[in-house]
Amino acid sequence: MPPTRPAPVRRGAVGSAALGAVTPVCLLLALTASAAVTWFTLGRPADRQRLDTLTAGRGTPVPGMALDLLGAGAATGGRLVLTLAALAAVAGISVLVARNRPSDAPVLVPAAAPAASAVLISAELRGSAVDAVLGLCCLALVLTDLLAGGRGRRRIPGGVPLGVAMTVQPALVLFAVLLWCTHSRRRALTAVAVTLGLDAIAWAARPAGTIRYWQHLADPAVVPVADLGDQSVLGALLRLGLHELPLLSAWLAAAIVVGVLALRRGAAFAADGQRLLAAGLVGCAAVVAAPVVQPAELGWLLLAATGRVGRRPEDRALWPIVAATAALLPSQALDPRIEPVTGYLLLNAPTLTAAAAAAVLPFRRRADPLWRVRRTPGPTPQHPLGRSYLPLLPAVLRPVSRPNLLLELLLIQVGYGIYTTIRNAAPDRVALSVEHAREIYRWEQAVHLDIEQTLNAWALQYDWLLDVMLDFYKLMHFTSVLSVLIWLYVRHPSRYRTGRTVLFATTGLALLGFWGLPLAPPRLTPGLGFRDSPVSSPDSAPLGALTSLTNQYAAMPSLHIAWAVWCTLVVVTTTRSPWARIPAVLYPVVTLFVVLTSANHWLLDAVGGALVLAVGCLVQYLLTGRRLTDRDRLAVTTPGPPPSATAEPEAEGTPQGGVATPPPPPGNPPPHGP
Repeated sequence: MPPTRPAPVRRGAVGSAALGAVTPVCLLLALTASAAVTWFTLGRPADRQRLDTLTAGRGTPVPGMALDLLGAGAATGGRLVLTLAALAAVAGISVLVARNRPSDAPVLVPAAAPAASAVLISAELRGSAVDAVLGLCCLALVLTDLLAGGRGRRRIPGGVPLGVAMTVQPALVLFAVLLWCTHSRRRALTAVAVTLGLDAIAWAARPAGTIRYWQHLADPAVVPVADLGDQSVLGALLRLGLHELPLLSAWLAAAIVVGVLALRRGAAFAADGQRLLAAGLVGCAAVVAAPVVQPAELGWLLLAATGRVGRRPEDRALWPIVAATAALLPSQALDPRIEPVTGYLLLNAPTLTAAAAAAVLPFRRRADPLWRVRRTPGPTPQHPLGRSYLPLLPAVLRPVSRPNLLLELLLIQVGYGIYTTIRNAAPDRVALSVEHAREIYRWEQAVHLDIEQTLNAWALQYDWLLDVMLDFYKLMHFTSVLSVLIWLYVRHPSRYRTGRTVLFATTGLALLGFWGLPLAPPRLTPGLGFRDSPVSSPDSAPLGALTSLTNQYAAMPSLHIAWAVWCTLVVVTTTRSPWARIPAVLYPVVTLFVVLTSANHWLLDAVGGALVLAVGCLVQYLLTGRRLTDRDRLAVTTPGPPPSATAEPEAEGTPQGGVATPPPPPGNPPPHGP
């Protein structure tokens, strides 16, 4: 009897099993984090006051009545009910998104729960926890009505969840219009009837509170101009300076145009099988039409992020990152707080992103040959440190092609915003920082490395020289790094990703030093005689208005030295031109002389900066297997850029949309992005 052969294992079966094991773990972690953060934020005084307003009938009428009927008017009971509602919303959204994900995007299975949890936690930390829970519950109710219709027996009549959500957020009536346009008219009418019935019950129970609620929604003057937490179109127009009739006209025009376009596109993408994208587009239109938008309502952007934009793989990641940034980060994080750069577009980025997603962005259909694109991974000549499990990143995440320019600018801007926020949030403990500085100075004196005082005393004799050094200190720190990054991106794209990752890792590690070891620079250490000018006092700051944006007691390690040495390593290992190498070698030497002479850093700060850069290079090496100092690419010449994207053919030559695409003629490559 011949031996039986084991059944072949389908490709992706192991991956599906692994994802199935990962999903419960991710869901459990997301629920735990959501419960902890929700319970904590609901205990803040502002949220306790908001909960009292809600249950007393002065807030949203129907949720306040529900809390009263559950006996949750007290602070502890309200916190418990809202925490359970938040957990139910996170779990429901996770399950619905995982079941309706695009067929070739299994990564959304474990990412659905963290995404829903991230929306909740980010909204709670940025605004009112009560409004964040209500907003996420409305999102879960809408998705329940839209996405759970054809799965199993319906326990709740269609249209009821949407009607409840419309009662809390009237702008969600756009989803009833979407149901009407997609021939689900009974569900649309049911949703409207449920909304009218709940509003009538609230009116009968609390007429005064209901009247105040609808007056609040109908009066755009209640939106404060300076409230950047409100990311509605109405708030953006108010911050632009419009009032009364021009304000109402512009708001209504934007709401009507964006709403009509979003409904048309949503119906088309729902028919195309992209139901998550359709829900996200209409939800973004509801954000545009709402008079007040809380941070949790921006969660519709994450559903719209499932759409696919762009031809090249390097372009494909831009839209999801933009959507996640706008939905999860406060608008202040996108503002560098430097006057020439600060702009209206950055402060209103969430609003504009939602409007663009609903009406403008050209998302691809499933029948499009470029629905799937495959990125060519970068080669790894050997395993780092001889370990087979290194590098840590998979090959698809280690490309060497030129990345998308807008994506890089966004990463740099967001990275700088996070860096500035964390650096300024580091403990500004003056007494401890000064004591650390004195210990550093005593240690340098013990080993005869205290050259700062000699250099500073010599520079104080020449006012013009000190002014030049201070200008160098202010300008070259950012200008040189940006110049090198631009040069790498334009002339040496294969080395750009390596250099950028080392720079980001070095800066992130330096933040740990700023937080853990607050250190005063020499010029802010009294009693040692350091000064930044002949007429200044030891506690002065030489950077003018820029000092109000930074923590002056974050001197260890010195990022001036770390970034300067990074510039040198990148330039010297990339080009053989002496006109570039000689200034690159001199730049960190001059920077070290400037920071010591102007009393802005200790010598050990410079040593710490060099060590942080070394660790950043090690992190990059372990992640990708590429070193910042690799020279082998200098001799590599290629006749032309390799193809960066290839359209993957579907099974039997038929794409998922069901429309067959003819094969390419012989001798021609398959369609791919430029």
